[in-house]
Amino acid sequence: MVIDNNAAVIRHLQETMDLQALHGDTSDSGFLIAGGLEKADLVLAVTNSDESNIILTLIARTLNPHARIIARVRKKQFLDNPKLLNAHALGGTIVFSPEHAAVEMIMDLLRIDQAFEVVPFENGSISLAGFRLGEESILLGRPLSHIQELARVGALIVAVDKGGEVMIPNGQTILNVSDRVFITAGTRTELPQILTLLGRRPVQHRKIVIAGGGWKGEQVAARLEQQGVPVYLLEKSLERCQELAALLDETNVIHCDATDPETLKKHAQGASTFIAVTDHQEVNLVLCLLARKSGARRAIALMDNEAYNTMAPSLGIDAVVSPKQAAVGKILRFLSTGKILDAATMLHGKLDALYMEIQEGSRMVGAPLKSLGLPKTLIVAAVVKKDQMLVPNGNMVLQAGDLVLLITYPGHFKHVDEFMSQTK
Repeated sequence: MVIDNNAAVIRHLQETMDLQALHGDTSDSGFLIAGGLEKADLVLAVTNSDESNIILTLIARTLNPHARIIARVRKKQFLDNPKLLNAHALGGTIVFSPEHAAVEMIMDLLRIDQAFEVVPFENGSISLAGFRLGEESILLGRPLSHIQELARVGALIVAVDKGGEVMIPNGQTILNVSDRVFITAGTRTELPQILTLLGRRPVQHRKIVIAGGGWKGEQVAARLEQQGVPVYLLEKSLERCQELAALLDETNVIHCDATDPETLKKHAQGASTFIAVTDHQEVNLVLCLLARKSGARRAIALMDNEAYNTMAPSLGIDAVVSPKQAAVGKILRFLSTGKILDAATMLHGKLDALYMEIQEGSRMVGAPLKSLGLPKTLIVAAVVKKDQMLVPNGNMVLQAGDLVLLITYPGHFKHVDEFMSQTK
């Protein structure tokens, strides 16, 4: 049941999705009761108003104390309140912020060189990382079954994006220079060697430039300071620059208009990574384009517009961070229960990643993976045995208690669950 005060949104949902939708005031307890609040197992408070979400959370906690409640907040005064974000003030409600999630996405991208998307699991000890293939990659034009080099460096190709058509590969899949690939990587994975195989060059973080001194820019700079990376933060407001200079000890805070081409060229030259996190996604798009032309080795843009996100790779923007997509990913992870220990989306929702435990008696126990008859809509991306991540191959045998990272298409979880639950 979706409740929204925008009639056009409700009509769109009713016409395009299989759900119930009501037009009404989300802060009206009587209307919420009529919508089924008292019987709900889960309540998502994700309106555009932080205040409305907090009020809705308090109403839901009072009327339905046993429901799981997830609330979104975005304003700085709430983001800077640790008690609120730790849910102490709202009776155990899970509070999340798209802004926090976006900062985490940026930091994950900086952790893995040249990746356009990173989906971490187990606190980053396992990651799914997306890369573009370089023209000099030795993987081009070869069926995946003939490629042994990746396995030797602890990696596996688990998804391929061929011009917008996303596929789970098999042994006959052949890679082309325009393809983008997702690879499983662990803490022991040799990333420099992987980049060499992909035809990409590692980026050494000798200088990171951030355009936009808002909350997100401040948080990224503060995190990078802890890593000892040289950071230059560009901000148009003199007052905000003074605030940032007082908050950040090692960051070079520069008062300037980053949209001025000459100013941007001056600061982007020699940058290992340029990150645009202003409050205007069109500005972020243009800044990244200019930064790349000015010599920045890598450009990351904060954008939520799906059309811009689709265009970005062809324009030379290396990675896009979407707070909206980050929020969806956070909610999915909060909803993980039972056999699903963690879950996330990839490639803007075109694939799902599920982190699960193998149960006793499952048909996946005790036989080589190649003999299990895995559905074509499923690939085992990684296996964790006794806290060690392993890259799976056809001869690997799973045991009860092993943890597996699975990649599948949206809407296929039911089939995956049925397959894994079947007994031998």
